[in-house]
Amino acid sequence: MENIEYIGEQPLWGQIGHLSVLIAFVTALFGVVASYLRTKSDDLDGKWKNTSRLLYGAHVIAVISIFMTLLLMLINHRFEYQYVWQHSKRDLNMNYILAALWEGQEGSTLLWLFWHAILGLFIIRRGGEWEAPVIGFVSLVQVFLSLMLIGWYIGETHIGSSPFTLIRLREENIGLPWTNIPDYLQKIPMFQDGRGLNPLLQNYWMTIHPPTLFCGFALVTIPFAYALAGLWTGKIYSWQKPALVWAFIGVVVLGTGILMGGAWAYESLSFGGFWAWDPVENASLVPWMLLVGAAHVMLIYKIKGQSLFTTFLLTIGSFLLIVYSTFLTKSGILSETSVHAFTEDGLNEELTAYMGFFLWLSVVLMTRNKISAIIYTAVSVFSLVLFLNGSHAVSMLILLIFSIGTLIVAQRRSFPRMDKEEELWSREFWMFIGALVLVVAAFQIAFWTSAPVINKFLAIDGIHNTLQSIYDSTQWSWMEGLVNHKLAPDKNVIYFYNSWQIPFAVLICLLIAVTQFLKYKNSNIKEVMKQLRWPFLISLGISIALGYLLYFGAGYGHQPELKRNIWALSSVLVFATIFAIAGNAAYWKKVFKGKITKAGASIAHIGFAMLLLGAVISTSKKNTISVNTSGMDVRSISEEGSNEENIYLRKGDTLPMGDYMVTYSSRLWEVRNGTDYVLFNVDFHKRNQMDAGEKVFTLSPFIQLNPMMGNAAEPDTRHELFKDVYSYVKFVPMSSLDKSASKETASKEEYDQPRNFTVAQGDTIFADNGIIILDSITRMGNSALTADTNVIGITAHFTITDRTMSQRYMTASYVANKVTGSTSQIEAIDEKSGTKLIFWKVNPQNGKIDVYASTKKDMKPDYVVIEVSEFPAINVLWLGCFVMIIGTVIAIRERIRKNKVSEEENTPAETA
Repeated sequence: MENIEYIGEQPLWGQIGHLSVLIAFVTALFGVVASYLRTKSDDLDGKWKNTSRLLYGAHVIAVISIFMTLLLMLINHRFEYQYVWQHSKRDLNMNYILAALWEGQEGSTLLWLFWHAILGLFIIRRGGEWEAPVIGFVSLVQVFLSLMLIGWYIGETHIGSSPFTLIRLREENIGLPWTNIPDYLQKIPMFQDGRGLNPLLQNYWMTIHPPTLFCGFALVTIPFAYALAGLWTGKIYSWQKPALVWAFIGVVVLGTGILMGGAWAYESLSFGGFWAWDPVENASLVPWMLLVGAAHVMLIYKIKGQSLFTTFLLTIGSFLLIVYSTFLTKSGILSETSVHAFTEDGLNEELTAYMGFFLWLSVVLMTRNKISAIIYTAVSVFSLVLFLNGSHAVSMLILLIFSIGTLIVAQRRSFPRMDKEEELWSREFWMFIGALVLVVAAFQIAFWTSAPVINKFLAIDGIHNTLQSIYDSTQWSWMEGLVNHKLAPDKNVIYFYNSWQIPFAVLICLLIAVTQFLKYKNSNIKEVMKQLRWPFLISLGISIALGYLLYFGAGYGHQPELKRNIWALSSVLVFATIFAIAGNAAYWKKVFKGKITKAGASIAHIGFAMLLLGAVISTSKKNTISVNTSGMDVRSISEEGSNEENIYLRKGDTLPMGDYMVTYSSRLWEVRNGTDYVLFNVDFHKRNQMDAGEKVFTLSPFIQLNPMMGNAAEPDTRHELFKDVYSYVKFVPMSSLDKSASKETASKEEYDQPRNFTVAQGDTIFADNGIIILDSITRMGNSALTADTNVIGITAHFTITDRTMSQRYMTASYVANKVTGSTSQIEAIDEKSGTKLIFWKVNPQNGKIDVYASTKKDMKPDYVVIEVSEFPAINVLWLGCFVMIIGTVIAIRERIRKNKVSEEENTPAETA
């Protein structure tokens, strides 16, 4: 093909970006080598120190160059590049351009790469003797992340996905006719502007949530790097001192990122809450839970010098789960089960290799035995061969099984055992139990979140045949999902996870309340019970009163079984959270004399308990008040509609809803950042104040219009002190979203798309402008149509009641020829309501008929179907988030202060 000089393209941007990625990869790779040689030669201040730092500095500059190049491409609207065209458009504000920067797979990977690079600078500044090995492992992670951006093709193998690829050079576009047009950027309209940012991401939270979340992901890498450095250098004890602070920083930052995601979901997603146990939400929560457990087990080791293997396992496991969560979200395996996940973009195999490598490296170092390491490596190589031959599920299953077996052997042979079991009433024992509860809870979430992955393993012939054989002989119903490799949580996902996780939360809260009163090594349990007596009694009294008001005094016995179960569990959790708050407050007052600077852990525990208290009350007592009182069956409008949860509001009508009278008052169009928004203003009045016309507030749930990606409904919320009133649009007629449609331009003879109703005598049809009842069905009298004896005519008689409560009669007929099978209809039209009925089908088996109902476009009503819920006590949740973060920050500052002023801790002698 002859060379074409493309007009308007600026390939320099892509060249700079590609070069920067390549430099980042090379400097990270050689940085690993330099750190290895520096550590092995014990060269703390010689040439390898300078070399490794020089390489890392170059790596940081390259990563910043990648970041800035992509950002400038977005700012300058370089739509000749696939990433820019796919994620941005000309009229985006700067904050949404930043959101576009990390919206896509490549951008989120770049964000992760960026945070690792920045955090490494802090390690270089204050890492001391740990600088070389820790930076080496951080650089090793950077090697893999850089590869994910490199976008190379080696034969048919695709390595990474580059954000700097020209759109005409994308594999799916090569050879298309427009790629031969030199000035395609000017001639083809679709390239004169980008597709734009996903409507759901056009929210201020998306400017700060992803950077915070990925900073948290990166922070998990630092304790992991310290753990591997301790194993590699043989300093299996002292690594925990510097890693402990990093672990708690990771806890607060990653936790904040997850909470920001909940706030974004609450404000932008119309699934009716802040947490829906979405698979991608779960994928970020599970590593955080393990990191919390790891940090607390580090504290145990700091005091007692025990639980060493568990500390390694949880610290390394939290990082591996971060990589696994990346696999879940970026491989496309969750694209059908999560609103957050990416679709598959060719990274599946690379992400699997990423996981496999770090699993292998971690297990090899934890074996601390050459023979075990060699055997495990041989099995890993065999798994790799299977993987390269396409047996992905089999290879990963083999590697996983041998990894677990090798770790069990290592724990027994290569790690010191406790000289003495912890006392039952020691603080370290119950802290360990708390960490164990977190691990079990995390495992339950991880297992069911991984159902799509597990199903791939279940489909392996050997496993499937074995399970089929067991099922055939036992007929155990619970095995059907396993045999059909369709394992999945119950359809009511929120109930399913809550019923599991609430008991775990109760145990954690009880441990938070009690454990701080215990002493290390051993405690006088009678003295502890004495100190907890008043917090316990006060908490019990408050929770009994709350439980009665919230649950058992609110028609508990008349609720469905699922709700009764959740209410019972929730009442127990209410007690546990209040006890945790009271217990930690009492400890703060007794031990720290109310000093804030010393009580970071107690404050963080209080905040966590408040968070759970707000979450359990707001979700268990969520009250959907939008029961349909209009008389219009919303199920006839949308299959997803529910008369128990969705109310039909016609413009100008006022209907009762909960404690309110509501009026759909107006529909407004707004343009924000070049995007059209349709707002549906609904006025809320107090029922007893309706006559006075006093409006309490207006909610304006809206729909963001996006022709390319689909429209997105977003909620609007009334924030009050003791509750939120949360609303979102469930359904609107398409005409409400057509700005060009108007009564003046619509033809008076045009009817909208007819809706079919299957009715029997006495049934009701809910039309747009009236309620229609089928009064009777009779045979037609003699007429020109029925003169032929082979022709049968049937007439349906209807009564229509319009909005003014005026009644009129309508008749529609159906005529069929018994010989030819031909049919014809005589439609019925009511001019005053603009309603047309067509009787088009007879169902002799059940005596019902099918009727099409449609409305004149110029008379079609303006209506909206909305869902409105009340979330009580949700402000307790948000306040708890703030208190927990503040408490953790105070605890981190105190830990850093102690590390600076304390002498070197007494630790067991290091063993190689």
